[in-house]
Amino acid sequence: MSRPQYILKFVVITLAYALTIFAIAASFLFVPNQVDTISWVRTLIIIFASTLLAKYFFYMIVSPLETLRVFFARLHWRAERPYYYPRVSVIVPAWNEEVGIVSTVRSLMRSTYDNLEVVVVNDGSVDNTEAMVLQFAELFASKTKHSNTAKKIIYAAQPNSGKGAALNRAIAHSSGDIIISIDGDCIADKHAIRNFVEYFRDESVMAAVGNVKIANVHTLIGTIQSLEFLFSFYFKKADSLLNTIYIVGGAAGAFRREVFTKLGGYNTTNITEDIELSMRIQDAGMRIVYASDAIVYTEGASDLAGLKKQRLRWKRGRFETFYAYMHMFLSAHPRHNKFLSFLVLPLALFAEIQLLFEIPFVVFLYFYSFVATDFSSFISGIIVVSSMFFFLMIFEDKSTRRFSFYILAPIGWCLFYVMTYVEATALLRSVFGFITKEEVQWQKWKRTGIQA
Repeated sequence: MSRPQYILKFVVITLAYALTIFAIAASFLFVPNQVDTISWVRTLIIIFASTLLAKYFFYMIVSPLETLRVFFARLHWRAERPYYYPRVSVIVPAWNEEVGIVSTVRSLMRSTYDNLEVVVVNDGSVDNTEAMVLQFAELFASKTKHSNTAKKIIYAAQPNSGKGAALNRAIAHSSGDIIISIDGDCIADKHAIRNFVEYFRDESVMAAVGNVKIANVHTLIGTIQSLEFLFSFYFKKADSLLNTIYIVGGAAGAFRREVFTKLGGYNTTNITEDIELSMRIQDAGMRIVYASDAIVYTEGASDLAGLKKQRLRWKRGRFETFYAYMHMFLSAHPRHNKFLSFLVLPLALFAEIQLLFEIPFVVFLYFYSFVATDFSSFISGIIVVSSMFFFLMIFEDKSTRRFSFYILAPIGWCLFYVMTYVEATALLRSVFGFITKEEVQWQKWKRTGIQA
C-alpha cells in the first residue's frame, strides 16, 4: 500500500471512530427534544429502513441452519455415492489480464483435485496475456510430463467479442462434467475445486456459487468491499437453504454440463451474463446452492472510480435481467420457487427504490439528530451493525476472525456510507442508461494483481 493510501485509510478510520464516540457520548450528555414538525419524517424513515433490516435479521437466524443441513447432507451423499470423481473444467475468460492471469492459472494447477483441466480463452487482449499464458502452460507441461497427473491447460484465442462469448468458447473447448467459471483476476484456494465437487454428489444440485473474498484489503476501498462481501456471501447460506439464489457470480460459479446442454450458453448481449444465466437456471426450476467452503480470492476495485464503474455494470445488468424475467416476479408457476418469486425478488427491487432515497434520508437523520439532540438513530445503527459483525465472526469461517475485523466492527456502520454513495450513484446512472439505451462495456479498472 502506498503512503497516500495508508494515510487516507488511517484518516477515514480515525474520523469514523471520532464520529462513533461522539454519537455515543452525545446520547448520554444531551437530553432529546421533541421537534413535532419533523419528527414524523424521522419515524417514517425508520419504518422504511426496518423492512429491509427485518430481512437481514431473518437471514442471520436462518443461515446457521444451512450449515447444519450441509453437514448432515454430506454424510448422506458420501454414503450414497462413495466414489465421485468427475472431470472438472475450469473456464477462465481473459481480456487484458497480464497482471494476474498467471497467478490465476497457477492457483488452479495447485488444486488438491487432480481430475482437472483449465481452459483459458483470450478475448482479443492487446497486452501480454497470450504470451504469459502460453509460457506458463509450456512450463507446466514440461514439469509434469513424467507424472501421472490428469491436469492440463487448454488455450484458445478469439477476436474481442465480449465476456459471454469468451465463456461460451471455453465451454466448447472443455470436456468436464462439472464446469467452473473463474475470472482472470482471481486466485482459487487449493481446496476450492474439491469442495465445489462435493456439492454435486447431490444429484438435485445443478449449480453452485463459491465464497468470494476480497484479496486487496490493504486499501480503504478494498477494506470496505471486504466487509460488504463478508455480509453478502454469508447471507447466501439462507438463500441456499430456501433455494432463492439468483446470482452465481463469474468469479466463482460451478455448473453441471447439463445446464448448458439444456438451457444454452451464456447470453452474449447481457452485460452481466452471470446474473442472466442464474435467473435462467431458476426460471427452469433448477437448484442452485452456496458452496461456502469453495473459497476464491478476487482483486476488488482499488479506488473509488474503479468501484463505481464495476457497480454501474452490475446495476445496469441486473435491471436488464429483471426486465427480461419479469414473469418470475409474483409467479405462481409450479417450477418457480415461491420464496424467490414472492419475497426475494420483490425485496430486491424494493431495496433499489429505497437506495434512491437513502442519501437524503441519511442527511435528514443527521440534521434531525443535531436539531433535536437525539442521537438514538446512530446508536441503533452502531448496535445493529456491530452485533452483525460479531455474529458473523462466531458463525462464519475462521478468516473473519482477524484482528482487523474486530477493529472495524464498531465503525462498520460509518464505512458502509461509502458503499451507499457508490451504489446510489451507480443506480441513478444505470436507470438513466437503461432508459436511453446507453451501452456499457466489459469494464476494467487499474489492476495491481494478487499472488497465488
